[in-house]
Amino acid sequence: MSEKKAVRKMAGFLLRRRIAAKILIKSTVYAFALFGLLFILLLSAVLGFIQLPGGAAEVPDEAVLALNFDEAYGENRVDTLLTEVTAENPLSFQDLLWVMSAAAFDDRVKAIAAKVNQTGLGLAQIEELRQAVLQLRANGKSAYVYAPGFGSLGNGTAEYYLATVFDEITMAPKTDIGITGLAIETPFLRGMLDKVGITPEFFARREYKSAMVSFTDKKAGAALRNNMMNLVQNLNQTVLAQSFGDRFHKAVKAEEYKKLVALAPLSAQEGLKLGLIDQVSYENDWLKEIENRHKAKAVTLADYAAQVYIEDGTPKFAVLTLEGEIGSAGLGVVSGDTEVSAEEVLAMLNEIREDKDVRGVLVRINSPGGSYTASAEIWNALLKLKAARKIPLIVSMGDYAASGGYLVALAGDKIFADATTVTASIGVAGGKFELAELWKKLGVEWEVFADFPNAAMDSLNRSFTKFQKELFNKALDAIYADFTLKVSQARKLTLEQVDKVARGRVLSGAAAYEAGLVDNIGGLEAALGELKSMAGLTTEDSFGLDFYPKPRSFQDKLNDLIKRAPMISKLGIKNKLGLDIQNLIMLKRLKYDAVLPPMRLDM
Repeated sequence: MSEKKAVRKMAGFLLRRRIAAKILIKSTVYAFALFGLLFILLLSAVLGFIQLPGGAAEVPDEAVLALNFDEAYGENRVDTLLTEVTAENPLSFQDLLWVMSAAAFDDRVKAIAAKVNQTGLGLAQIEELRQAVLQLRANGKSAYVYAPGFGSLGNGTAEYYLATVFDEITMAPKTDIGITGLAIETPFLRGMLDKVGITPEFFARREYKSAMVSFTDKKAGAALRNNMMNLVQNLNQTVLAQSFGDRFHKAVKAEEYKKLVALAPLSAQEGLKLGLIDQVSYENDWLKEIENRHKAKAVTLADYAAQVYIEDGTPKFAVLTLEGEIGSAGLGVVSGDTEVSAEEVLAMLNEIREDKDVRGVLVRINSPGGSYTASAEIWNALLKLKAARKIPLIVSMGDYAASGGYLVALAGDKIFADATTVTASIGVAGGKFELAELWKKLGVEWEVFADFPNAAMDSLNRSFTKFQKELFNKALDAIYADFTLKVSQARKLTLEQVDKVARGRVLSGAAAYEAGLVDNIGGLEAALGELKSMAGLTTEDSFGLDFYPKPRSFQDKLNDLIKRAPMISKLGIKNKLGLDIQNLIMLKRLKYDAVLPPMRLDM
């Protein structure tokens, strides 16, 4: 063997050893990480079994149902890897409504005693909970609520909105009533981008479509300011008029409640004098007083829910919940974060289509929008399901059903929205960031080698040419025309009528109803009642409910965790750095073309 061949052979041998070593090291690291995770899960499971109570407590014949509205109630049931090893599966918002509905007709339940301080519930969810409390009261149940405070320096409007539907409001001593009204905040980052040399090149259809305005502008323009002010005024009018109207048992004029709100935050003692609350007390004393008043014993929601069964039978309805941005699959395997994957939704719709016992579909949407293409895929699949099975399909909008979320809703035979739902935003936006100035500041040069002028059109290293801008805007025009045509056909409006409420405008559910974009103001219960009627069932007929997404197997969750581990690690790093995760989630919307602008509703 020649010396050169020997050297090449040795080099090849060393290269293979190096590659093998890298593979071994990487495999070992992943194996230890996986075994470490499994060990943690196993330990959690053992601890969970040790701590598990001997079943749910029995509901006494004289019961007070104790609720905590500060707990997390997502539209979907939390179904992550960690739920496999916890003592109980957290209830969804829909479960909460069904359980409260059952309690309204349960002779054992004499009253409900709820606690609220800083709730994670959205305005539309609160609006629906208020209806559930009213149903309980109409059936002779008493309703009490306790607040360790309604916000501190404000941001207690949503909690007070929920509390005012109860018979009696009690607060902790030395706390505040922060009914300072609702506000919308939108970040503007253009000044920061200019400083680092990043140029945003985004385009929108039309002037109210402000999904990218956070990056393109330094402050709100006239169209955005007008739209956001109209939205927040509509929401405040609904929330405050209902709050004070229910509290004082009369219609309260805007001038009256504006005077009260302008004084807030108010102390609990001031609220007592003004009639905003009924008494001041400590929580333990409050609950014991209620138990003594009704000669009843408190039972937790979890214990009560464990003994309330939604009837499982035929005929039945499928309840499909779409929560989160529409486009890619979510990272909810551990954290519970949600995104709507069109591919997964289509698979669920195929399963529903094959179930011959399904007599109708209720679609619950809680989404700010997302990818136009993915949203259109879901819209089309819903129409195909209706056509194939000849069954009714009703849409119920939650806190959000905007842009791509509204597009999906167009498939419904009827659309229900809460007055405080944020919806519409009929428009589209898109573009890219151009980093040429940033690279100059860093001393980096990029060369492009391409045969055709538009080959690197989406590159972040250079601006769009004039022709490329024309191409991009032409594509946005086509999407906007398609979106507005779908609205026109589904809502039986002329294109001129659609244009008056579209152009990217964000509307409240009440405003959308006035504009003809939704059919009814009402929540899940109202939508289900309409579905029963359209399916030919009477109010007395029994039925079953199938919830989608269905619970996943442990193996599926584990597979997802392994596939998404790098992304989950990044989320963990962000948390450890102390970043405002809510703001990150808000800005994450910018990767989509048919989505609400980054906006935070301060409640």
